[in-house]
Amino acid sequence: MNHEEEVGSQPRQVLEKEELLALAARIKDDYPYCLQMYNTLLLTARGLNACFQYEIYVPRNHQDSHIVIWRSLIEWKNMSIYCREEEVPLLIKVMKGSHFLGIVEELPVNFFFILSYQLDAILETLQEVLGIRLQKYQGSCYAYETRQESPLRCPVGMKVQRLGRTGIQRMLENNRYWNNASLDLFCSLAENLPMVGIYLDPDVVEEVIDLNDISSAEDEATPISQVGYTPHGTVGLLWIDVEYRRLGLGSLLAELMGRLQMSEGFFPHGIVVYYNDASARMFKKLPGWRKTHCIDRIVPAQ
Repeated sequence: MNHEEEVGSQPRQVLEKEELLALAARIKDDYPYCLQMYNTLLLTARGLNACFQYEIYVPRNHQDSHIVIWRSLIEWKNMSIYCREEEVPLLIKVMKGSHFLGIVEELPVNFFFILSYQLDAILETLQEVLGIRLQKYQGSCYAYETRQESPLRCPVGMKVQRLGRTGIQRMLENNRYWNNASLDLFCSLAENLPMVGIYLDPDVVEEVIDLNDISSAEDEATPISQVGYTPHGTVGLLWIDVEYRRLGLGSLLAELMGRLQMSEGFFPHGIVVYYNDASARMFKKLPGWRKTHCIDRIVPAQ
């Protein structure tokens, strides 16, 4: 690569709301592969950048490309890269540029949401430029594509509410991947994004859930099940107390989150790692949800 090519393909940071929204609109038709990056761009454009500490980059002199580089500077630092299949050669040029290498070297190697057509090229390039051996972990993406119109109802003696502080803490403690995350950060996210739980209430005979009127739980209230919106823009952090499993509460919350995200203009989707058979079975049974594609995570080899 000559000097002019390297400068032209160096990533530049996108800071303005208008450009972030235009970038999201540009990649939107790449559905379903753009799911995570589209949501990330919307989250950043809508002012949640202060919570997430996201940085968004695009190639400097390729105004029409769909290449987007995202990194998060919050405590579990990670990155993701999006492009169309035909843009993989240009993406590799970007990855071999000095600016990109500086970005990567500042962070642990933790790449999420790598698409199948990107995987081999990205893995080989990262191993080459970083000089370390990497490994991949596959997952499946399930997207909520068709909003269901039937009313959502809680079982007798239960109600849906937005999570209070105790509910958010419980959600993090019961999750394998986020149990060391900042409670204050997730409480801040919950002020802007749907984090909901199911709470016991013996006075409730039947509750039809109104998406536009979900009350907030008291901070000290403890839910029996909860689900959240991860900083990756996905439906996740689903947990159900053991004694309340097999009652359809997980399916209810996944459907509720799908409707909530769709109503806010996001692409509702969840990521299921290859060994999580229970979640895969749940998504396969849910009306409106379908498996769209596979993704990989790249991390240093053990």
